[in-house]
Amino acid sequence: MPDIRISPPLRLLQLGRTLTALRAASGLTCQQVATRLEWSASKVSRLERGANNYATAGDVQRLLDVYNVEDPDIRDDCLRLLRTAHITPPWAEHKRGLGGLVEYVALETEAQTIRHWHPLLIPGQLQTEAYARAVISAGMVEKDETMLTLRVRARLARQWITKCEDPVHVYALIGEQVLQQRIGGTAVMSEQLDRLVSDSRRPNIDIRVIPQEAAVGLSSGFVLLSLLNLGEVLFIEAGTAGIIDQGPRVGEFERRFDYFRSLALPPDESVALIMNVRKGFPC
Repeated sequence: MPDIRISPPLRLLQLGRTLTALRAASGLTCQQVATRLEWSASKVSRLERGANNYATAGDVQRLLDVYNVEDPDIRDDCLRLLRTAHITPPWAEHKRGLGGLVEYVALETEAQTIRHWHPLLIPGQLQTEAYARAVISAGMVEKDETMLTLRVRARLARQWITKCEDPVHVYALIGEQVLQQRIGGTAVMSEQLDRLVSDSRRPNIDIRVIPQEAAVGLSSGFVLLSLLNLGEVLFIEAGTAGIIDQGPRVGEFERRFDYFRSLALPPDESVALIMNVRKGFPC
């Protein structure tokens, strides 16, 4: 697995936004640009929307010439975005197992921070293989061992972004009731709790437990992603896919996360609670 957190779709999107801003600064419309280059207006539009997988360096250079962009740094940055948009993403080999989560994983891969709140489960970035298998299996309407294995491998493969040279910072809020569940059985939960204690020692992992008496367990789970050039993204899981939102609701869920975090135990007390719960498991 390459130690480079790059998602080609995001590079195309960033390139598109840059080209849109440069066109706007030049005072030209998409149609005017298309006429000058003898392109269709849809080609210009697809480039700006990050939807043209066949764009070439020559295409980008011609656009920059039309926009009178002489700054070498801007030109180099645009060509770098295009170049990295054509690499094979780290998650490509697991695309079948990811199913409807491909768009989310593309965002997740380049996130600077990931904030999790889930009232029922340990976040996927912190799951053991046995726990992940038990959770994914329980959610499958039709049991298919091949697909189960693919989904488990895909979930575990996604964890590399927490362990690479430039790891994502994970903030995980976990309800106390999650620790008490015997998902997959006692041995599975024992291993999972041990994993949480171990992960809590990593500098990029922040685990906090919300006590049961806080009574927030009925709130639906969600994930907030922070990306350097694309801002904040909200993800609400729905079955094997989910809802991705970058609109006004993001702020609402950021406030919700901050409120839940204010109810959680500090990291050291959270670990102590996890270890105490672990003592209740015989394995």
